[in-house]
Amino acid sequence: MKQLIESLVILQEIDTQLQRLEALKGDLPNQVRHLNQELAEAEKNLADQEQKLMECRKEAGVNEIEMKAQEGKLKKYQSQLYEVKTNREYDAVTHEIESVKTEIGKKETRQLELMEWVESGQKTVEELKASMEKLRQEFERKKADLQKKQEATERDEIELKDKRDKALRGMDPKRLAAYERIRRAKNGLAMVPVVRNACGGCRKKLPPQRVLEIREGEKLFLCDVCGRMLIWDEKLSEQSE
Repeated sequence: MKQLIESLVILQEIDTQLQRLEALKGDLPNQVRHLNQELAEAEKNLADQEQKLMECRKEAGVNEIEMKAQEGKLKKYQSQLYEVKTNREYDAVTHEIESVKTEIGKKETRQLELMEWVESGQKTVEELKASMEKLRQEFERKKADLQKKQEATERDEIELKDKRDKALRGMDPKRLAAYERIRRAKNGLAMVPVVRNACGGCRKKLPPQRVLEIREGEKLFLCDVCGRMLIWDEKLSEQSE
């Protein structure tokens, strides 16, 4: 058991050092990750808006061609008015003229809508591009800052991770799982020393007999309040009289 406790203590020391190195980066990793997500969403939004703008322009182009075709029909029917010989023919040509005018009116209304959409879409695309460029610059700046901090701690992280891998060899999987569970729940601190007859994590006073048992190191005890593993450290632990 003493060997297990010693191994867990070494593991906790390594994890604490790794946590300190990670803390040096501050919130930069989260900021970079968040900015990258925002950038991806902005790129998708811009692509969607550009697609809509292209479709509006395409429809406006087709509508313009169809409108000119209808105007050509109108001129044709209007010229036929001078050639009709009966009232029936006149009524038929007049009906066609009115029908074509109605169709032209619809297409003109639609063309105005499309042109408004194109103008609005162009403005939206330009705003999105400007916003995305600012976001990209911010992302690149934060990414560069993070990379500098990562490079500054990279060697220490590699060495510590190598030590951690060695410390894990031969360790009881159940004990290791319990350690990891507590460490995740307690902000990285799974093992704490007894300090002045109290838990070094939550400061809960311990019975004198429990302090003696922890000092003997024959069994691994957990704090009844915070659930952390309790150890005896000659440098930190101090038994009151």
